[in-house]
Amino acid sequence: MLRSVGLFCLLYLPYFVALEESSVYEYNANNFKYQIEEMDGNFVMFYAPWCRHCTEFHPIWAELAELVNTKDSKFAIAQVDCTIHYKLCNENDITGYPTLHYYHKNTFTPIEYKGTRDLPSLTLFLSGIFTMKSDGAKSEKDSAEVKIYSGMAYLNDHNIEKFVSKGQHFIMFYASWCKASQKLAPVWAELAVQYAHNEYIQIGKVNCMDNEMTCKNFDIKQYPYLMWIVNGRIMGVADADNIEGLKNYIEKMLLTENHDPEKFMKKKKALPVARISEETFETFLEKEFVFINYFAPWCAHCMQLSPLWLKLGERFQNESRVLIADVDCVQSKPICETEKINGLPTLILYKQKKIVNVEHGGRPLESLISLVNEHLQDKTNTSQEQTTSEDTTTAKDEL
Repeated sequence: MLRSVGLFCLLYLPYFVALEESSVYEYNANNFKYQIEEMDGNFVMFYAPWCRHCTEFHPIWAELAELVNTKDSKFAIAQVDCTIHYKLCNENDITGYPTLHYYHKNTFTPIEYKGTRDLPSLTLFLSGIFTMKSDGAKSEKDSAEVKIYSGMAYLNDHNIEKFVSKGQHFIMFYASWCKASQKLAPVWAELAVQYAHNEYIQIGKVNCMDNEMTCKNFDIKQYPYLMWIVNGRIMGVADADNIEGLKNYIEKMLLTENHDPEKFMKKKKALPVARISEETFETFLEKEFVFINYFAPWCAHCMQLSPLWLKLGERFQNESRVLIADVDCVQSKPICETEKINGLPTLILYKQKKIVNVEHGGRPLESLISLVNEHLQDKTNTSQEQTTSEDTTTAKDEL
């Protein structure tokens, strides 16, 4: 008899594999209803241990859980074993395994996930679902409220402007149909989790398919586009596509010395554009040529100018005599009042602390480059003329 039991185990054990322990929450008949009512959202896998597709899929499901099931998250990745909780599975009309259901808060009519069972697809599904409202259309008040889950800020046309106007932000602009966006999605989610408790930076994302106005204002022309924004100003664009590269970029950009006047004055420009404050204004103006963009975070035209100003800074980043900078007229209002800034954006070129050119509004990039080069050449020509004059005087004295 014992030998028969042993034979039975040997025959069937390979087909009845218990899923490995992971960060996936286990739901049952006792806690299922409570979790749906309490959590903002629940993504649940109904499975059977003997199901080969379930066991093959489980490592991906566990990886998704590690990204979502963080300490302060109001969303949950969970699973229900239908061989044990068969009544619960019948109540949810489960007829095959694995079945993936997403439940909004207090809603027992789920959205069934029918997409590809890989991490990028699952992550993008959640990115879209997090911004949905279970009872239909959102009110503008709801959409203007920034939701942050697992360290990720979900931004849209209604909330991004105010949200990024203060502090440091690393934002991914993406399109759900874009394969590169899909590939980066789990990496970006992991990045958000790792920096969730960092008080100096906020990781966020914008779906350009649903927020066309925002992506147009930021001049987004490719996906994914990773933008570093400080107090409403674009300060850099990252091209890393792996977690280590992105972390290195963050650590580089977070350094306070990036906007240190002494660092800039020693030609060690860590960033293309220097942020000028009341404390650093006079120090920065010691540079021979200083081109300043006076802006405000609420100004749409200023926002449109941001990518162009960054490119201008990159163009002159290695020119020791030129400094491309900006001043936030909200954060540094006294400077703007002293400089009599009446419209935004206002672009002022200083030469040895004196104003030599003022522009109201934007100009094409090439026009701005030409403007700076003209003044650089004037300086060079003046120096050459002075040298020639001195040489002539010397020659006359010798005669």
